[in-house]
Amino acid sequence: MNSISEQKRISFGYNRGIANQIELHQGQAAAVRLIYQLYENGQSLASIAERLENINAPSPYNKPKWGRQTLSNILSNPHYLGDEVYPKLIEHEQFEIVQQRKKDSAPISVVK
Repeated sequence: MNSISEQKRISFGYNRGIANQIELHQGQAAAVRLIYQLYENGQSLASIAERLENINAPSPYNKPKWGRQTLSNILSNPHYLGDEVYPKLIEHEQFEIVQQRKKDSAPISVVK
């Protein structure tokens, strides 16, 4: 795997190591795994945000508050599956379960 990144901003859960290689940020990676686990087990985005705030996990913007859109973005990020730049953080099966749950819980738009 060539994990050298020229990206200015990298995904939450990772940091830039020696020679621009992307590596896991252990604390953030634990938060990402928790987010996936809680969502997979039926927790809402609001309850996940509350849980993260209660355990003082800083958001990707290093703030104490977590937004639902931030959580949704994390739950949709394919980098966590691992690729030529990003190390694997979650399993493909878990990612697919979460994507299906997101799809199933998306609001249905009514066309008039």
